[in-house]
Amino acid sequence: MSTDEVLDALERYTKESVETDRETATKLGVTQVILSAWLHRSAQPEKCMLARLAGFLRRVGYI
Repeated sequence: MSTDEVLDALERYTKESVETDRETATKLGVTQVILSAWLHRSAQPEKCMLARLAGFLRRVGYI
């Protein structure tokens, strides 16, 4: 799975979730600033974080 596919799924999750971005960021163990950077594609998660994101998104049914 590519970085873009994971970030696309993360974007869908944040748009469809009733959680705030701050709550989502806390669940992922990052700051809201980092989450926002990923969503705006101005930064990409490192490989180990990408794996964590993919695991989270699988658990919540977005991958």
